[in-house]
Amino acid sequence: MLLTIQPHECLRSFLERHFFLDPESPESIRFRKISTYDMRGSSIQLIAEVLGRGDTYGFNRLLHDHTSYSQVAVFPGSNQKSYARSDYQSRGVRFITEHQLPGICVQCVKDDIVQLGFPYWRRDHRYVKVCSKHNTLLLRKCPICAKDINIHGYAYGHDLLWKGCGGRYIHQCESKINYDGWQLVLSEIFTEIGESKLTVDLEFVTEHIAAEINRQSDCGLISETKKNALKHRLDMSKRIAETGNNYRPDLKYSEYIIYVIAIVYGSFASLLDSVLAVGGPVRNVNDLMHVKY
Repeated sequence: MLLTIQPHECLRSFLERHFFLDPESPESIRFRKISTYDMRGSSIQLIAEVLGRGDTYGFNRLLHDHTSYSQVAVFPGSNQKSYARSDYQSRGVRFITEHQLPGICVQCVKDDIVQLGFPYWRRDHRYVKVCSKHNTLLLRKCPICAKDINIHGYAYGHDLLWKGCGGRYIHQCESKINYDGWQLVLSEIFTEIGESKLTVDLEFVTEHIAAEINRQSDCGLISETKKNALKHRLDMSKRIAETGNNYRPDLKYSEYIIYVIAIVYGSFASLLDSVLAVGGPVRNVNDLMHVKY
């Protein structure tokens, strides 16, 4: 039976739910072709085809909604016409890797049980420390036995959410509240970018942010030392445009620009408002998704 992929569910979670519920189903048999460690373009294309979304838009929609690639794609180059950059069109490119450990928000699990009857793994929870929805610490260890999730059980511990540990289940545990406001802001911006319906030109936005840093420095809102540190991170964020031979979500997502946005604007929405106020170049994510190259 083909399951319904959930909002912002990571693709590994989607596969592992099939294997856990019915390992011999036709869908599970097809999904077994996909590596348990990483997920390449060909694997995502296979998932799209099984879901009946095998066209360019369907493939790109999976990238945007269910992988961290959205963190890069929201900042396209000025000459970029398609959602997936030309160097990333190869079916061999890795878009997901188990190098980054999945994270558990106990409160998300509790909510899932009430609303759906089952929990699932969120894509964003691999890359941040705090759940942006509940302001709870994300766990990389089983809250029951304290083992690292990736060595806990089958498929790097993904079945922990469904089979539990030692007769207990995650939703029976208690959440750990986060008291680090900075980590919450970073997580919230990560979520905003991942859910954005608009893209903003990378070259323009880095110049726009740099101008705002200068303005705040001139007004005495930030020190010269802070200004230089922000400018350095902003320059580093231009790596988003580098494709090279691969896309590595654990190395390539926009951690530098998220940091700068947090300091200068406080949210991605505020940055977008600032760009729109000066008529900056923004495009609709959906429009890019329909273009193959």
